[in-house]
Amino acid sequence: MQHMVFVIEEIIEEDGKGDTNTIIMGDWNSLVGEESYRNIVGPHGLGRRNHRGQMLSNFCERNGLIVTNTWFRKPKRRLYTWKAPGDRSRHQLAYILVKHRFRNTVKNVQTLPGADIDSDHNLLVAKVCTKIEENYKFPKEKTTVGFGEIICSTTKSAGYSRRETGCNWM
Repeated sequence: MQHMVFVIEEIIEEDGKGDTNTIIMGDWNSLVGEESYRNIVGPHGLGRRNHRGQMLSNFCERNGLIVTNTWFRKPKRRLYTWKAPGDRSRHQLAYILVKHRFRNTVKNVQTLPGADIDSDHNLLVAKVCTKIEENYKFPKEKTTVGFGEIICSTTKSAGYSRRETGCNWM
């Protein structure tokens, strides 16, 4: 698990800390439990946190991620992601991690226990709504004020004019 965490941390560093909405999904084989933990793990998990669950919580804390499965109140049949052979016990082992900044884009996370996937794992699905906005770049026009001592930038667009806060001294 430590090698995988190292590789994921390198990818997160390449993408940048704030601008990219990074979603990490997978079977972590860890229990984060039903106790809240530092605004990273929500109160609606399943079971008790184990050592690997603490390692996952620390990984999320270092990288500004949250465990989205634990933030939505669901019946227990919609929480467990793995069923032991013979149906002896059920655990929440797979998680969807999202950057804390983009936590409001995740609208719902649940499992689909009736899905026909021929596995002892349940399908884990998330509803994520994102807005994609275009960056409009307005043309900048430089105007000289006074005797050429101060140059201020003015942005003009759609019938209005906005003067930027600072002026550059020549």
